[in-house]
Amino acid sequence: MASLAECTIRKAEFDDIENIMKFIERYWNPNHILCKSRKFFEWQHYYHGEVCFIIAENNCRHEIEGIVGYIPYSEEEKRDVLGALWKVRNNHYPMLGLKLKLYLMRSINAKTLSGIGLNIDTLELHRRSGSVLGKLKHYYLLSDVKEYNIAVIAAKRILDYNQEKEQFALREIKKADILMVLCEKEKMSNKHPRKSFDFICHRYWNHPVYRYQFWGIYNENNVLGTFIMREVEYHSTLVLRIVDYIGDVEAIAHAGKALQGLLKGYEYIDFYLYGIEDDILRDAGFVLQDDDVNIIPNYFEPFVQKNISLDFYADSLEETILFKGDGDQDRPNFISGDLLL
Repeated sequence: MASLAECTIRKAEFDDIENIMKFIERYWNPNHILCKSRKFFEWQHYYHGEVCFIIAENNCRHEIEGIVGYIPYSEEEKRDVLGALWKVRNNHYPMLGLKLKLYLMRSINAKTLSGIGLNIDTLELHRRSGSVLGKLKHYYLLSDVKEYNIAVIAAKRILDYNQEKEQFALREIKKADILMVLCEKEKMSNKHPRKSFDFICHRYWNHPVYRYQFWGIYNENNVLGTFIMREVEYHSTLVLRIVDYIGDVEAIAHAGKALQGLLKGYEYIDFYLYGIEDDILRDAGFVLQDDDVNIIPNYFEPFVQKNISLDFYADSLEETILFKGDGDQDRPNFISGDLLL
């Protein structure tokens, strides 16, 4: 068992990227997109000149012994940050994983730090670092069809939206400047994490692989919020996945009728989240999957027909709102073409 004194923990630099990719290939997954595509690596983890990884390097061999990635939600100096891939090499150095996270917490000048998609083996380390733990809730709107090809429906549950609520319209947003208005409004809220307009454009509007849809909730001509969605196809069947939301969460309760219209042509719409009151989702007609026996798959690359629990850590649960698109959860596993370069 080696001593941690033999390692230097530091922020990664641009020249470290190749070695980080090799580390991921050797010690995590040889088919992981971050070791297969330099272009995708730089898109996700090289933001405004910052290589968003902390590395532990052996002082004698100058080899990487552990890494932890992160994703800043703003180009500002002090910003909310989401943790990403976290891996150490074969327990060669005891408690190195914890040391890496503690270094991350100290060094990146974050307002808040959280992360989604935790491995069960790391839960105790997150607790020891001072983080609190939770689970995203999984909601869905189900189409009333005879046969389901993606979901497994043992008990069909279709709720009506709250017709006592005033109903607002959904309109697809085609111009990014509308998102700027919503991001500016979010600066006034107390919720975390908050995403800058620059980050939203980088993460969703200009994604190198996925094509996201932006459906704004409008009260007449006033945009209150927008769902960020992605269409997924499997065996000629479509589902629509809400991966993020920007704006006033109360407006979701007024979008039930419009969501029913949007549901046409899809087997279901699903929505992983934490921090929005259940009543808001119920008023819009969403069913909480945690409460029933139906299977609403999360993995499509490759497809896995089972329910998936998404654990998270955060500095605090108060004022924390998280979605599936936070961190590195909604990313491709299969790539082709130019991204392989």
